[in-house]
Amino acid sequence: MPTKRTPINRATRRRISPRAVAAFKAKDEVELHCALGLKPFEASPLDAGPRTECPWSEGTAGFATWGQASLRAALEQQIMDAVLRNAKVQE
Repeated sequence: MPTKRTPINRATRRRISPRAVAAFKAKDEVELHCALGLKPFEASPLDAGPRTECPWSEGTAGFATWGQASLRAALEQQIMDAVLRNAKVQE
């Protein structure tokens, strides 16, 4: 009897945890990679930015993962949200 199975090749979603935010603030690249579940060859969100040019040549793993700028934007947004929440609490 055939069975239906769920395809395994789903896109991975990175979760921005408090651990990742703390590592991003501390500029701890190793801890940030661990907290986000990045592979060693993937570009760090600390390096990737929307206005920075990719330092790796085309065809390399660093070039392929330079899109981590979206992770950087998400981390910065989490930090800004926390700052705004603290400001509202103190008012």
